[in-house]
Amino acid sequence: MKRRTTILVALIAATVTIGAMPALAIDTERPLERPRPERTFPPEWIGQTSDELRDRAAERAAELEERITNSDRLTGEQKTAVLAGITDTLDAIADLDESAEVIGTVISRRQLQRIEWRAARNGEAVDYEQHLEGDLERFTLRLEHLEKITGWAEAAGENVTAVTVYLDEATVLLEVSAGNGSIEQRHDAAHIARAWMTEASVALMAM
Repeated sequence: MKRRTTILVALIAATVTIGAMPALAIDTERPLERPRPERTFPPEWIGQTSDELRDRAAERAAELEERITNSDRLTGEQKTAVLAGITDTLDAIADLDESAEVIGTVISRRQLQRIEWRAARNGEAVDYEQHLEGDLERFTLRLEHLEKITGWAEAAGENVTAVTVYLDEATVLLEVSAGNGSIEQRHDAAHIARAWMTEASVALMAM
């Protein structure tokens, strides 16, 4: 019991330190030691099926489309660009089977759009490679923490099979993110990996 309590405390500490859930928007162009506060996806998304998550994403997309269409702050060209991004996101998640894939993709595409809009507003070019480098550094650190805690749980006699599967998925996807694919593919992979790590965190907390 003492060992199990130690594992739980360590997991909570790691979660607080590096964040338990994927962020909807992170400004990685700031120094890593002074990140902006992270905004996490709604807790009710955890444990939802891919179909349920797609329905939630579609509801939010419809609300956003209405706000964009009725906005007086955007030009016709800007509205077209935003609406196209929403459609692209819904298309990207249409055939995904895993909840982590849906969550990670939605977060990834929304974040990319925000980064692009911020750069356009400031008249700056987007350094996608720098952004991905920051994501990979943080997400790799998170993976290392979770692998360590999973090892402790296994040594304490817990069944960590499911957790290991989640972390294996995350490992593969971080390798994809570090590869030579398109920016969208690599960014999606990084955030899907982070969603898998959230699944692992939830499973560890349930032990």
